[in-house]
Amino acid sequence: MYKVNTDLNKFSYKNIDLANARVIVRTCLNVSVDSNGKVTDATRLYESLPLIKDLALNAQNVILTAHLGRPEQRERKSSFWNVAEMLSQSLRENHIEVILVDDLTNEWIDKMTHNINSSESKKVYLLENIRFFEGEESKDKTERMMFAKKLSMLADYFINDAFADYRESASTYDIATLLPSYLGPVFLKEVEALSMFNNVDILVSVLGGAKLSEKLDALNSLAEISEKVVVGGAMAYTLLKAMGINVGKSLIEEDKLDVAKEVIQKYGDKLVLPVDHVVANEFTEEAARSAYNTSDQSIPEDTIAIDIGWRTIKLFEETIVLGNYVLWNGPMGVFEWDKSSKGTLSIGKAIEKNGPAYKLAGGGDSIAAINKLQLKGFNHISTGGGAMLSFLAYEKFPTLDVIINR
Repeated sequence: MYKVNTDLNKFSYKNIDLANARVIVRTCLNVSVDSNGKVTDATRLYESLPLIKDLALNAQNVILTAHLGRPEQRERKSSFWNVAEMLSQSLRENHIEVILVDDLTNEWIDKMTHNINSSESKKVYLLENIRFFEGEESKDKTERMMFAKKLSMLADYFINDAFADYRESASTYDIATLLPSYLGPVFLKEVEALSMFNNVDILVSVLGGAKLSEKLDALNSLAEISEKVVVGGAMAYTLLKAMGINVGKSLIEEDKLDVAKEVIQKYGDKLVLPVDHVVANEFTEEAARSAYNTSDQSIPEDTIAIDIGWRTIKLFEETIVLGNYVLWNGPMGVFEWDKSSKGTLSIGKAIEKNGPAYKLAGGGDSIAAINKLQLKGFNHISTGGGAMLSFLAYEKFPTLDVIINR
């Protein structure tokens, strides 16, 4: 688990003298969009607004970088055209203009390098999806650094407010080696909340989702500090298969069975796994309408598990109430389908009801369940599920380390 050994307030963007300052900000605008690129959930945008507004009103030039999705090429679905419009609407009352910058031409870079915005109209320049640009995520560090240098020419200071975008890239890591760098309020809030788990009494961790491999390090790390680790979703089926339990046609990772056996051998006394399941004949919403609850832990050969069963719900609820700290990441089943949503929603409700506990949730699916159930009482909800688990699993967090150790 990552441990902060310094006063992070020293690295707050509030320490920048914004007058006459040009700032480039890595923010998180990775909102949910439909197939046409229309925003369907703007939670991350609204979370980023306070910093953007503050900088726009007080700094001279503000340039935003962010990504949307995982595009392999320029495409309308992953473009910021709709995000820019939403940002414009949110800042309009403050007379702040949002300008979407499609490309980093030499002419535009030269203009931004030599001309400080001195007009009465405040402007925010939003670069198009940063993953559209060659060099942003290049495996060649030289190419990445070349792009970072191009970005650094646009500003005097770099501010990272994108905790969720924790992987090293030109606009999150390399640029911080080139400019005086600071942290935004969202980043600081995430670190403060997660640091609570450095010294816990009785922690119950609840993990779900599809792949054990994606959460293996976090599972091992959390098992070290947790009283119990509740495991649902498809990642549980790989563990059950490793225990010799029949999982039918359920989704598992065959290449992770040996690793799963090691986890069970080391932490078997802490793991709380499903004892029954909701199963369907096929993995379709139509087949799910005829789903039924198994009588025990074994999943029939011709079926696929799509949710935890009622006995498991009761077992998980009884475990969650034990914790005075509760961490939740990932669904218990296919919660998007009505027939297989009960497990995820029941577990979310059980966490909410554990009133005295410090409760933290993270990850898109967990947030979706929280919104669907209108759950209250969480001390912190992290919009960066992967980043949250990485913070808890490792002793290093590169995009933070590069700023506080520079």
